[in-house]
Amino acid sequence: MHVYIGSACPWLDEHIKGFIQARVPNAVFFDNFEDFPLESEENFQWCDGWELNRNFTVLNNAKKTGLINAYPSSDALARKDYLARVVDYWRAKRPDSILATHVPLTVRLSLDYAEYVDEALTAADDLTLLYGLEENEALEPKDRTWWILKPALVDCGAGIRIFSTVDELAGYLELAEYEYDDDEDESTEEEEEEKWEKNSVTLSLPGLDSLDGLITTASSLSLSDEKAKAKQGQLMRAKKPQYVFKANGRIPSAQMREFVAQQYVVAIPPVEGKKWHVRAYALSVGRLKVHVFRELLALLACENYQPPWENPSLRSSLTNTALQDEDEFTENESMRDFWSTAVPEDLIPSLGKNWKDNVWDQICEVTGDLFRAAAHTMADKFTTVDKCFELFAVDYLVDTKGQIWLLEVNETPAFYNHGKAGPLALRLMESVVAVTLEHMGKVSEEKDDAEVRKRLVKVLDETDKLPKSNIAEILPEDSSFC
Repeated sequence: MHVYIGSACPWLDEHIKGFIQARVPNAVFFDNFEDFPLESEENFQWCDGWELNRNFTVLNNAKKTGLINAYPSSDALARKDYLARVVDYWRAKRPDSILATHVPLTVRLSLDYAEYVDEALTAADDLTLLYGLEENEALEPKDRTWWILKPALVDCGAGIRIFSTVDELAGYLELAEYEYDDDEDESTEEEEEEKWEKNSVTLSLPGLDSLDGLITTASSLSLSDEKAKAKQGQLMRAKKPQYVFKANGRIPSAQMREFVAQQYVVAIPPVEGKKWHVRAYALSVGRLKVHVFRELLALLACENYQPPWENPSLRSSLTNTALQDEDEFTENESMRDFWSTAVPEDLIPSLGKNWKDNVWDQICEVTGDLFRAAAHTMADKFTTVDKCFELFAVDYLVDTKGQIWLLEVNETPAFYNHGKAGPLALRLMESVVAVTLEHMGKVSEEKDDAEVRKRLVKVLDETDKLPKSNIAEILPEDSSFC
């Protein structure tokens, strides 16, 4: 079995190789993908997502079997507007689904300039947001329904705002008559590049846009074709995000357009005075089995929690670790093991001492139903293929009643080698390797993986329920690659 490991978190690579080596002793590892044979009997790839075109080509050419750590498309889960649509589709015909009561009310919005926010609210599929904002005008801030605005495509907490009125929402958006500093036009290319590196954020869909074309005809890509490589490099450079977010500045809404407004959950039980959420890791394998990692993370905000009308600071209201410097979340222990976090047993009085077990049960049920919904309602945006697996981070908020609320799903999640998070990531990677190799038929006779596999709890198996897939190969959309 030929193996290439070049994950998005390089510090994990050697550990992943060790986990594979322990189970497949005769595996051949390649550190440079240029040396990877175009054709092989079996191959296993763990990539960072930027050069999936060539990685899928190698997967296609495996004579026996292969496995790669990304589906052709997982937009239905990772894009916030598509995720909202999946939930709407699913619970429209299944009102008894758990998604109906564990996903905050979410409205999809197409926004551009602040001057046209009224038209955007009127054109939304759901007028609940428009009516709610109008009603809020006559209410005191503490009596209002609050909303959180999220760009559909951007991660790392960039562009998120909290609002309760139409004027507040408009105040966050770009103006049609935006005034630019004349000096900016005279900046050099090097200065612009430096500015981009400092202020830009990463799109949540690295390199996957060009894989929307799923072609079943046979073809191949030569990795040595310099012209193809140059074309691929141009495409990668073209994907450089242009969105620049300045502190407390307006969102570049005219460039982004697609947003969601999600009802903000105000009543939460603080831990050590801070807002927090639970991060669960979901492993989706083939077509389609979903597992949830038994070990969970509790992610804390960096400032003490106050409701948004008392403290509008995002550092108090949001638990995204991207809003914190590395020194901050290390010093404050913002990433903790959920099960061992020292919290009062009566944190959620209605559930008593077993409130963590109750939260875990809800996470398993909601996650399973969410992936089922995505696979059945938006198969073109969640394209499950037997030779693929993918690891997602699913974020949940816990309210004062112990009910969990789905916040978002992150593909290619970041793993930090700090505190509790580092050892947890290693145990997760070992379990992912054990389960995925078993999917390939690689069950080690020398190493007992029973306990390692048990860390991943199966919450969904749609193998016999999804229609048969006719996807034989995954090729780039751009024909110049072929």
